[in-house]
Amino acid sequence: MNAKDLSYRQPIIDRLDKQTEKGIKKYGGTIDRSGHLKTADESLEYLAEELTDGLVYIEHAKQMMRQMEQDIKCIKNRLAAAVNALRAIAYHDSPGAATAKKALKDMGLE
Repeated sequence: MNAKDLSYRQPIIDRLDKQTEKGIKKYGGTIDRSGHLKTADESLEYLAEELTDGLVYIEHAKQMMRQMEQDIKCIKNRLAAAVNALRAIAYHDSPGAATAKKALKDMGLE
């Protein structure tokens, strides 16, 4: 497999380019030339701060995903109830049976 075949490669390169431009604007050069991190300890502290920020973003995304999973479950339950109601209307010669049958057909659930 060719490295250029990896679909995630270009967004990473684009992000690196964007971060490099941002660093040059903010610090006047890239990390190896700007001189804003003078010691290994400063570099490690800066990295620790960035990783801590990353953990905050991860936890936030996890919370959002849990909420989306709950929302999807709720939507599935409501959809199942709606389908059951349509089936009840469609197959009990109720008023609106033709409309219910069409709705079920349109959803591929006839």
